[in-house]
Amino acid sequence: MHVISKAMRILGLGVQPPINEAVKLSDDMQQTLALLCGYGIDERKLLRASESGVLNVVSARIKDIVHFTGVGASDEQTGSDVACCECLIMAHPDNTGLVWVRPKDVATTSNAWPLAAGEVVGFSLDNLKQLNMLIVTAGEKVIVAYSR
Repeated sequence: MHVISKAMRILGLGVQPPINEAVKLSDDMQQTLALLCGYGIDERKLLRASESGVLNVVSARIKDIVHFTGVGASDEQTGSDVACCECLIMAHPDNTGLVWVRPKDVATTSNAWPLAAGEVVGFSLDNLKQLNMLIVTAGEKVIVAYSR
């Protein structure tokens, strides 16, 4: 039988009293917990499934919404240094020109995703600083909603 020396705090499991010390686990229980738990931000997370066994998967909650405004013609910008997992990028509805967005590399009109006024695209990113924007017309905006 295996012994887990680190306390296994899994809030969604509802174990009473809470496990605060070494736990002895049979092989089948260890395998079951490995299948039912994920790990994020130094903590085990309980994964949930429907009654038929389908894993429940949803997008993370939106943490914040930020706006970026072009300062001059063909203004290149990057997102802030903020951890995230997904973001939705929208060209402001009042824009008259295109904005170009791209993860990782500098956005240009020949390598990025074009967004006309009101159009939206989503990217999976680890940090908003990975988001690169080219705002072609001065004063136009890019709206970014991100989740963690």
